[in-house]
Amino acid sequence: MIDAIVAGLAALMTPQAMVFMFIGVIYGLVIGILPGLGGVVAMALLLPFTHGFEVAATLALLLGAHIATIWGSSVTGILFNVPGAAKSLTSCFDGYPMTKQGQATRALGASATGALLGGILGAIFLAVSIPLVRPIMLALGPSEYLMMALWGLTIIATFSEGSLMKGLIASVLGILIAFIGMDPVTATPRYTFDILYLMEGISFPVAMIGLFAVAEMMKLYVKGGSIVDRQMTEERSTVWQGVRDAFVHRWLIVRSSLLGVWIGVLPGVGATVGGLAAYAQAVQTSKTPERFGKGAVEGVIAPDATVGANEGGGLMPTLAFGIPGGEGMAILLVAFIGLGVVPGPDMLTKNLDLVFSMVWIIVIANIFVTIIGLGVAPYLARLPALHANLMVPAVLAVCFVGAYATRGQIEDVAMAVAFGILGYLMDKYHYSRANLVIGMVLAIMIERNLHLSLTLYGSDFLLERPVAAAMLAFIIVTTALPFVRRWWKRRKLAAAGGRA
Repeated sequence: MIDAIVAGLAALMTPQAMVFMFIGVIYGLVIGILPGLGGVVAMALLLPFTHGFEVAATLALLLGAHIATIWGSSVTGILFNVPGAAKSLTSCFDGYPMTKQGQATRALGASATGALLGGILGAIFLAVSIPLVRPIMLALGPSEYLMMALWGLTIIATFSEGSLMKGLIASVLGILIAFIGMDPVTATPRYTFDILYLMEGISFPVAMIGLFAVAEMMKLYVKGGSIVDRQMTEERSTVWQGVRDAFVHRWLIVRSSLLGVWIGVLPGVGATVGGLAAYAQAVQTSKTPERFGKGAVEGVIAPDATVGANEGGGLMPTLAFGIPGGEGMAILLVAFIGLGVVPGPDMLTKNLDLVFSMVWIIVIANIFVTIIGLGVAPYLARLPALHANLMVPAVLAVCFVGAYATRGQIEDVAMAVAFGILGYLMDKYHYSRANLVIGMVLAIMIERNLHLSLTLYGSDFLLERPVAAAMLAFIIVTTALPFVRRWWKRRKLAAAGGRA
């Protein structure tokens, strides 16, 4: 294995490979910042330019761009509440409140460092676990995937803004919206009203652009002024505070990275679910969960560390079985065909040096992204101080282009506007937009895996799948933990008040 590690690094240390990686990183940062695009689009647009070059250089270009979109997608989420891609949705939950408090630079620094450490730890865990992961992957089935999706729903209480009922209503609305289109199991149209456009369902990136980007620009236009005061942005935080935060919360990064590798290894789950799961575990393991959603730096660090590590984990099923660990890995499989690389068990034996080349690409690309990110963060953090007259038209133009680019349909632009109005009204009347999005993300995964579990094992599938039953018990315990802590804290305060 040592020989393969060295050979993988040597293949990457050529001028062509390093130049390609740097180009991919810069390109990925730009694409990541544009709403609705992200790593899948970044890699897909590069495919025509991957022929006739070294295998290591081509992979450096593709994976470098994909890695760069992680932080690029978080930038707009932190600064404007506009996630560049679905996987960076959770960066909005605490990153944007930090921006409004004048701590945008700190949030960007924490995000970049969290993604770096997560990516490096994810690559290390991947390299160590190559001989161990295959039997675990084969042991899991739809029942276990169902439990993971249910775990993602447990964070709805975090964003319920004092009313759990409003949080549940928002989540159910998200689930209903996700059901629009063709049933993934029976191919029956649902809630389409014979409208051809709705047969494909509501595009998640389009809905996200509307709920967050368009809605935030409507709020800013009504309020006037700017998102934050210029002096607050310059004086209240530095990028090194964010770097320090990441190292202070190092055990959170370790836990989040392990979770990211684990979710990346599971085919078809994806980084979006990973980010939600990371946020959930950060909330549930925090001694002060009430700070989340209001500008807790841990809410920025944990999801980015998980998404960074997810890319390493996603390589495992892609290389070992030819099953993409996520949408970005599906594009990588297409590139493999053009390069003459055949995924399968031989990749982990005869072509192990190529596997380690990709591990090294993840590490080095993350270092490039973080160096660039920390350098430009203080300048990016000034953008929220721009006046609404400049900010609103510029952001809306980018958002509408991003909405159109997702599927090339003008109806998606109108849908983004409709979701923008919905998001504005939800925010005005204190219904959580985050809960609606969580419902949309997890609905199809829950439905598909529940159907498969019932078909394969019957209604008592939990008895047939003890691992799934254990996961359900874990979900119940972790969900109850914040409520138990809150009750215990109130009891201690009441006892202290009685003694006084």
